[in-house]
Amino acid sequence: MLTDADEIQAVFAGSALWLDCRSLVQPIHGLIQVAWYRDHELLYYQYLVSDHLVSYPPNTTAGLMFHARASCLQPGHVTLWPVAPGEGGVYSCQVLMSHDVQRRKTISIFVCELSCFLRFSDVLTLTTETQATFTST
Repeated sequence: MLTDADEIQAVFAGSALWLDCRSLVQPIHGLIQVAWYRDHELLYYQYLVSDHLVSYPPNTTAGLMFHARASCLQPGHVTLWPVAPGEGGVYSCQVLMSHDVQRRKTISIFVCELSCFLRFSDVLTLTTETQATFTST
């Protein structure tokens, strides 16, 4: 998966995924809506209503599945836990501010399973052993 993304993240399956677009929602008094997408499919909305954050999913299977594991404490920030192996992709937030100002950020997410971690640790071990061999000779 190659894409022009503003940010790239790798996370382990089963861990938390933090999606952060808080820098785009300033000034906060001008915020109208934040919409979250994965691979161009709408997953989640965020609004400020009387200075209270309201978050809800669209009426789709993907949106409802995302909502069941999502938490939001601030506009422009979503935590998804636990992230599943098939949930990598291109996530984006689209921010609508007052005066029709729109901002967008894309984040490429790579979800690494345990086997990926084990392969990485084998390479790390092999590299450490090779360095030890070179230094001892």
